[in-house]
Amino acid sequence: MGAKGDVKVTRKLLSSTTSYEDSGAHADVILQQSGDFTEENRTSSCKTLMNLLKGNIGPGILALPIAFKYAGLWAGAVGLFMLGYISLHCQHMLMTCSNILKERPISMGERLGYAGVVENCLATGPIFFRKFQNAGRVMINVFLIVTQLGFCCVYIVFVAQNFRQVLLGSNKENGELDLIIMGIELIVVIIYCTTIQTLHGLSYFSYVANFLNFAGLIFVLYYVVQGSPPQSERPAFLGWYDMPMYFGTAVYAFEGIGLVMPLKNKAADEWDFSRRCGLLSLGMTIVIALYIAIGFLGYLKYGDHVLGSITLNLPAVDMLSRLTKITFVVSVFVTYGLQFYVPVNILWPKIEHRLSSPRAKSVGNVVFRILLILLTGAIAMVIPHLDLLIALIGALASSSLALIFPPIIELLTLSAEGNRPSVLIIVKDVAIMLLGLLGCITGTYAAILGIVNVS
Repeated sequence: MGAKGDVKVTRKLLSSTTSYEDSGAHADVILQQSGDFTEENRTSSCKTLMNLLKGNIGPGILALPIAFKYAGLWAGAVGLFMLGYISLHCQHMLMTCSNILKERPISMGERLGYAGVVENCLATGPIFFRKFQNAGRVMINVFLIVTQLGFCCVYIVFVAQNFRQVLLGSNKENGELDLIIMGIELIVVIIYCTTIQTLHGLSYFSYVANFLNFAGLIFVLYYVVQGSPPQSERPAFLGWYDMPMYFGTAVYAFEGIGLVMPLKNKAADEWDFSRRCGLLSLGMTIVIALYIAIGFLGYLKYGDHVLGSITLNLPAVDMLSRLTKITFVVSVFVTYGLQFYVPVNILWPKIEHRLSSPRAKSVGNVVFRILLILLTGAIAMVIPHLDLLIALIGALASSSLALIFPPIIELLTLSAEGNRPSVLIIVKDVAIMLLGLLGCITGTYAAILGIVNVS
C-alpha cells in the first residue's frame, strides 16, 4: 500500500478510536483524557503540576524501601536517581516525537496519546514498518491492560494485608484472614465497579484518593525519620544478584509515562510543560526526590525487616499508625475503580458490538466487569505476596511502556522520509532499550522464581 493509502487507513483508525485507548497508567490519565481540548478546558500550570504529582505518587512509592533492600542503601538511591531521569528523558522523547508527527499529513495537527503516537510513527516511518501500524496500537493497549489489571491485583493484596493489621493490631502473618478480607473486598469492589460506570462519578473518588495519599505520606515520613540507626549499619551495595528485583520494584513506581501526553495536550502552555527545564522536569524532579526520600529513610529505619509496603512495618497498636494504614487502604480501594476503567473501556467495545439488544448489552457489561474483577481477585489470591507481585508487574509491563517503547518510537519517527537519526541518538536509544529489555527479562524471571519458591 502506498503512502496515500496509509494516510487514509490511519485517519480512519484515528477517527474511530476513542480516547480511552490512549489512556495511561494512572487514573488521572483517564480523567484528563475524558475532556476536550478547547481553550476554555485547558488546565493552568499549577493544576497541571498538581495532576502530574498526583499521578506519579501512588502505592508504588510505599514499596520503594524494599527495593533498597535488594540493592543497598546508596546503590538504591543512585539507581533510583538514574532510573528516574532516564524515565524523564523517555517522556521528553515521547513528547518530541508527538510534536514531529503532529506536523505530518497523516495527523494534521491532531493531538495524540501514547497508542496514537506509536501508530503514527509506524504509519509514517520506514516503509517496511508501515504494515505494523495496527499491531503497534494493539500492542500498546495490551501492555496498558496488563499494567492496569496488575495494579488492581496489587491493590487487592495491599488492602487485605494492611486491613488485617488494623483488625488484629498485630504485624503477624495470617494468610487465612487475608483470604477472607480479599473475598469480602471483591464483593464490595464488584458492587462499586458495576454501579459507578462513568468518569463523572469516578472523578469524586479520585479527589478523595489524592488527598488521602498525600496525608498518608506525611504520616509515613513522621515515623521513618524517628529513631533511625546510623547509615553505617546499612550496606551501601548488596551486589548484583537481587538487582532484577530492585529494577522491577523501582520501575513499578515510575509508571507515569502514559500520563505525559494527556497532561501536555490539556496544558494551557504546552511549550512550558514540554521544554527541557519546564513543568514536566520540575514535577518529575519533585517525584524523584520523594521516591528517594521514602526509599532511603524507610530502608534505613527497618533494614532487612522492611516489608512489601512500608505501611506494614509501622507499629501495630499505635493509633496514628492505624490511621495511616486506613488512610492508604481507603485511598487504594477507591482508586481501584479508576484503574479498572482503562481495561474495561479498551476491551468492552470489542464485545459490545457482538450483542444485539440493549438489554443484552446492559447485562453483558455487568457480567464482563464481574468476570474481570474476579480475575484480578484470583491472581491476587494465587500471588498474595505484595513485594513479588509489584516486582513482576513492574518488570513485565511498566518497563516496556517506560523504557523500551519510547526509544523505538524516536528511532522510527526520525527515520521517516529517507532521514536517519544521528549516531549519538542511535547509540543512546539502543542503550536505553537494552536496559529496559535486560530489566524486563531478568526482573520478570526473578519475580516468577520468587513466586514459585514461596508457593
